[in-house]
Amino acid sequence: MVFRLGLPVILLLVGTGWFAWASYRRAAQAERALAEMNVEHRALLREVRSLERAVSAAEQGLRTLSSHPSVPRDVAVTADLTLADVRRLVERKELED
Repeated sequence: MVFRLGLPVILLLVGTGWFAWASYRRAAQAERALAEMNVEHRALLREVRSLERAVSAAEQGLRTLSSHPSVPRDVAVTADLTLADVRRLVERKELED
């Protein structure tokens, strides 16, 4: 009689231990994946900031170019695109794809 009661309890303990271990492993994997994603996110933010600075510098250069008296009018108008104009053009292109 003790053997019959002991076996289900042992099986329940083993099953519970296995479930706890598997849950721990999944949680550890999720934590590692989240840490990697945070590292990638920070790297992408740094890259975006760098690109924004480059675009800002390019815009300033284009503004300077477009206001120079020796630049033809059509070139000056083309050079006067703002970042918002470029974003609208890109978004329209992405929507068409």
